[in-house]
Amino acid sequence: MPQRFYFHLINVTAKIEDPDGVEADNLEQAEAEAISVIDAMRDNGDLILDSAEWRLEICDEDGRVIRSIRLTWDELFPERKSH
Repeated sequence: MPQRFYFHLINVTAKIEDPDGVEADNLEQAEAEAISVIDAMRDNGDLILDSAEWRLEICDEDGRVIRSIRLTWDELFPERKSH
């Protein structure tokens, strides 16, 4: 049975919250969807981030964090990867 998951991008100075969430059959499917959305936002220029480390929090319908994923600058912007 599908569940609703919410995605929040967080760093030390900012938080981008997902007010709508998505329905997914399981946590792995929700995580894949979140990464896909982050990639699309980045590619469209809708995701303008500084060089700080971010993390993606996946929350359930009650607002509980059920997975937290560390996202480094190099992972978010591989074309700008530092050497």
